[in-house]
Amino acid sequence: MSASLENTIQTINGTEISNSRIQVVVDLDENHTKPNLAMILTDALGNEISRSLIMGMIESHLEFTLHVRVPDAQPPLQLTGITFIEEDKPIDSKSVAVTRLA
Repeated sequence: MSASLENTIQTINGTEISNSRIQVVVDLDENHTKPNLAMILTDALGNEISRSLIMGMIESHLEFTLHVRVPDAQPPLQLTGITFIEEDKPIDSKSVAVTRLA
């Protein structure tokens, strides 16, 4: 889905640190266009159970905690990151399975 090499997602990691919290780590290829980043968490049934939107990212590395607001989310969970400047024109996207904290 990469429209260009700008603001592509290098890596995404999601680690479940409790039943209601996911530690998210995202690394973008460095560029200075300050993309927006949408992080979407879905359950095994494809239901969206959490979403975070970061507008105008300045840093290429980001770590934060995503809170799950749905008490009966069905594992396994999937985390999808999408970079964009205009909402209906994604630059890049990447999905990963959420891992459990060992």
